Amino acid sequence: MRHPVFYLVIFATACLVVTVVSTLATTTMVYRQMVLSRASLAAAVPATAAATIDLRTLSTLQLATTSLEMILPGPRGALIVTGLDGDSQWRLDLDRPKFRTALRLAFFSWFAAGAALAGLVIWMARRYQMRHYSAPLTALIDTINEFSDDPTVASAIPDAITQSPEFTAAAGALESLQRNTLVALRQRERLADIGEAVAKINHDIRNVLSSATLVADTLIASQDPRVRRAAPHIVRSLEQSVVLCQSMLDYLAEPAIPDPDIITMSELASEIAADSGLVVQYNGPDRLYLDRTMMARILLNLARNAATVGASRITIDIWRAGRLGVVDIADDGPGIPRGQWEDLFLAFRSRQRGGSGLGLAIARDLAVAQGGNLKLARSTDDGSEFRLQLPVEMFNARPHTGLSADA
Repeated sequence: MRHPVFYLVIFATACLVVTVVSTLATTTMVYRQMVLSRASLAAAVPATAAATIDLRTLSTLQLATTSLEMILPGPRGALIVTGLDGDSQWRLDLDRPKFRTALRLAFFSWFAAGAALAGLVIWMARRYQMRHYSAPLTALIDTINEFSDDPTVASAIPDAITQSPEFTAAAGALESLQRNTLVALRQRERLADIGEAVAKINHDIRNVLSSATLVADTLIASQDPRVRRAAPHIVRSLEQSVVLCQSMLDYLAEPAIPDPDIITMSELASEIAADSGLVVQYNGPDRLYLDRTMMARILLNLARNAATVGASRITIDIWRAGRLGVVDIADDGPGIPRGQWEDLFLAFRSRQRGGSGLGLAIARDLAVAQGGNLKLARSTDDGSEFRLQLPVEMFNARPHTGLSADA
């Protein structure tokens, strides 16, 4: 029994109800005995009478109590009854064996019938509950647990669920959940296989392009004017291809576990300026406690995206907001069209010519890997601003006076 107290309360309530009903049913027999069997009543009223009742003002509860006293064992005296015939008083001998035996027999007959009926009702209610609620619910939980243990195998929906009208919707939802989960798992497996193959191919292509870049450097020193004019375009195309391959490898790889250390932000700002070709203005603490590689990649990806759309300067502002460290990166580019905001951080959604659409996706993944987030704060015709939120522990390097410098 899962709920013994609950079943005990039901049993006690059923017994009480059956006892009350049986007592009330037996009371009618007592009343009839008083009214119809005048021979059992005597006009002489003894002085030792046990109680007096007036049938003209007698309530059902009082009469039921009198009947219950007659049913219970033990000696009983005489009962004075008035109201049968005017103001006359009659005496009923309660100790008559035959009368009390018949009364008890009637009571127990009603009690047995009531108990049988109550037991049947409880059994039917319990059976209905088991069939339409308990059994389907148990089967539903078991099926969910079984599918949770091995989501690669769909579990058959038990008949206990499908045959219950109350759980028809749950059965359909569970079946859809299993089907959609299996489809999603198969797609992820295929994408994982494709990603692994692309990573291997991409790695080889990057090596080939790196070698070609080294060879292309010799073209710049060529004496032929036409070769010297074409060489920069070739070198630039090869460099873009190498960056694209590296971005693809970075996106397919799982983000590494952050390894924070004390970094000097002025040096990092200078590196970002050199790699992106932009003027970088930094305002914030001189030292921070962060993963230098991840931070550099986030800032460089944002700077390169800004340079691609024509920006010439980015501003990096770092400040504290409660339990967060906030890094605002703003550029002076033409801004991002409103229609591109929703899928801005989705991979391969770039609408810029020559873009891969991986820069922002990788930057956000790196931010999440450090327990933070990256989002677009604003974008107008005067430029865009991205907000990088990181845990406040980034200020554990005991920052000195803020630095503002152009790199």
